[in-house]
Amino acid sequence: MVVADAPSMARATVRIATAKDLDLLVRHRRSMWEAIADITTRDLDAADDVYARWARSKMRSRRFAGFIVDVGDMPVASGCVWLMDSQPRPGWKATSAAYLLSMFTEPGHCGEGHATQIVRAAIRWAKIRGVPVMLLHASDFGEPIYRQLGFERTREMRRVLVPRSRRRSRSSRKSTRRTTR
Repeated sequence: MVVADAPSMARATVRIATAKDLDLLVRHRRSMWEAIADITTRDLDAADDVYARWARSKMRSRRFAGFIVDVGDMPVASGCVWLMDSQPRPGWKATSAAYLLSMFTEPGHCGEGHATQIVRAAIRWAKIRGVPVMLLHASDFGEPIYRQLGFERTREMRRVLVPRSRRRSRSSRKSTRRTTR
């Protein structure tokens, strides 16, 4: 898909990621976490390895797709969709849901509409596969975009069942943070 931008900007295209793009998807996911949470470098490193293996496996099974926005020949944003199993319930007989995750836009390209293009491409991808619902967890940065595209807040709750690893304090965080969607 080609997206026309302002005349002064290079043309932006959205494409589906291949296995060759996995390192970029992992790097963008890590940058997303660095921008929205206090996570130690050790935990991020461990998460990168686990996520790469998981995403590769899901890509092979065709239950996962990454979407990358290229401006010219430079990737500037990405996001992914995972087709996850879900239980049927009243009013929703489907047994799968699309889960949007790992949305990230490089700081120099925020506000250019790339996240919106990724979400729209992800929605089309899921609809083609007959998936009736898309779910996500929104960061403060991304929520306005998702609301504009018709997403609604739900009443999800969580309880951690195993102890979390130690988190860095806010004072020890990197002074330069990236912006995510």
